[in-house]
Amino acid sequence: MMQSNAGGSRHRLFRPSLIVGALSLCAIIAAYWAMALRPGTNAALVPAPPVILQTLIEELRSGDLLTNTLASLQRVLIGYAIGAALALALGALAGWFRWWGYILNPIIDALRPIPALAYIPLVIVWVGIGEPSRIIIIALAVFKPIVVNARAGMQEVAQIYVDAARTLGASRWRVFATVALPSAVPYFIAGMRTGVSTGFLALVAAELIAAPSGLGFMIQNAGQYFRTDVTIVGIIVIGVLGALLDQTASRAGRALTAWSDVRREP
Repeated sequence: MMQSNAGGSRHRLFRPSLIVGALSLCAIIAAYWAMALRPGTNAALVPAPPVILQTLIEELRSGDLLTNTLASLQRVLIGYAIGAALALALGALAGWFRWWGYILNPIIDALRPIPALAYIPLVIVWVGIGEPSRIIIIALAVFKPIVVNARAGMQEVAQIYVDAARTLGASRWRVFATVALPSAVPYFIAGMRTGVSTGFLALVAAELIAAPSGLGFMIQNAGQYFRTDVTIVGIIVIGVLGALLDQTASRAGRALTAWSDVRREP
């Protein structure tokens, strides 16, 4: 049994996806490093990876990076929770109930082509430049991809499952809760994963609104003083946070859809 567990651990450590992913990241770093070492390259504008690493260590020691990261993470989580909750509820209703669809579908379809960043001037005028305005912008960015996926998931529920539940005497709301919602979970998760990326995209723009802290604030402040190394550190941290949240949503999705027979092809 111990040998079997050890073999399983080695298999997980040496999965092709991990190896190929690590090699692709190394290739990007190597290409950037080669560009930074080219003769005539301005080291202040294109800092080499060792300089970026040193800046990361300095930012961690000073505590500024942790403060800004926590501020951004708090804004993203609050905005994401608000936007996702509204999107899942409204998307499920619009996709399943006819009259709710009549009411909500025109609104959803009208909002789809409008980027969340276009609302920034209105949010500033109506709400001000305080913390609520930043959270609203993030929530708006998260809302759109999730509500569209949630609606699509409810519309794609197999009719055979609905008919079987109704034959067994399930009420309309019971079919909605026990058949439609579980069937649409993969669509919910896909939308929530997309919402992570759009939430972080809006985060940087939201923190440009007179934010006293945050990774977007750190990037903007560094750009004013031509601190490209600090800017790159902020970008890296945003990417890492986004990847971690995306993986969290992905793992939650796999756990919630363990009943599915669908398997990803190699």
